[in-house]
Amino acid sequence: MYTWGRKQGCRISLDYTYKGMRVAFMENEVVRVGILLDKGADVFEFTYKPRNLDFMWQSPIPMQRPFVATSALPEGAFHDYFYGGWQEVLPSAGWASEPYMGTYQGLHGEASLLPFEAGVIEDTPDYVALRTRVRLYRSPLTLERTMSLKRDVAALFIGERLVNESAGEFAIMWGHHPAFGEPFVDDSCVVQTPAKKVEVLAFHRNGLWEPGGDYDFPMVKNQRTDELQDITRVLSRETRSVDVVFFKELAEGWYGLTNQNLGVGIGMAWDKDLFKYLWMWQVYGGHDDYPWYGRTYNCALEPFTSYPPAGVKNAIDNGTALIMQPGEVIETELVAVAYEGEGVKRITRDGEVEY
Repeated sequence: MYTWGRKQGCRISLDYTYKGMRVAFMENEVVRVGILLDKGADVFEFTYKPRNLDFMWQSPIPMQRPFVATSALPEGAFHDYFYGGWQEVLPSAGWASEPYMGTYQGLHGEASLLPFEAGVIEDTPDYVALRTRVRLYRSPLTLERTMSLKRDVAALFIGERLVNESAGEFAIMWGHHPAFGEPFVDDSCVVQTPAKKVEVLAFHRNGLWEPGGDYDFPMVKNQRTDELQDITRVLSRETRSVDVVFFKELAEGWYGLTNQNLGVGIGMAWDKDLFKYLWMWQVYGGHDDYPWYGRTYNCALEPFTSYPPAGVKNAIDNGTALIMQPGEVIETELVAVAYEGEGVKRITRDGEVEY
């Protein structure tokens, strides 16, 4: 996965495939990033090289090229192809049984299931950059994403440009869905983020937390014990729970997820005026039906424009949908960064980590 003739500094390659799908690799001295171009330009690998540690979760469902399923699911194909990793969710989050603007957008929308165009736009020892682009099918949207690495910096920088190509307003839910798993995730992990409130979704019969809000961050009622408990502490697989929670009223857009046993973590930073909510999907061994059947232990921390995961029409009704004007262009930047330490005080969009 090396740029031809270069074995040090930043490197990038579009020369690889996996099961017939195009793959891009980017790396520098400290991180390696794998991108599945033919499925959503997903980030399937984010390895911190000094620890040989890949933060990304791998589900029991293998990464595979499109296939014909035994039957079509009402919510669409997202789960059939969800091998783990980091997806971009657009133009809708969750599943809604009712259509928007004359069509169904399916579970987590279109972007994560589509092939992206891709090209290298810069390739030097100090800096590499990959530009990807997709035009959605059921929605009048074009998304362009530029991903870059700098020499000896443990951060993936992302610049995005989203265009509403329609002649009318178009409502969206937009977010990033990075899921983290073993061997990084264990019950020593803790989330840090500058939120004020927490809301719990009524999501699954094995939910641990009492649905509702707004709880004062980070203490939430454990409905098994009736006691308040710190929801930012990752729990063990033996908890046998699964929940979706929302961190709200963010002072800034950033989080850190730190494994305190290992002294290593991963964080993100973003524009909190665009991605106003941070979702946390907690799967502590308790998702015992399709598609996991109790086999999974992971968590995801997801910056989003809107909530909850119940489709665009619901987000319109609760006032959190992002309404794009005719021809509107939104540009934004975010960063994912690996770090060492027992926790963080702040992460900036420049990739700086304050301990």
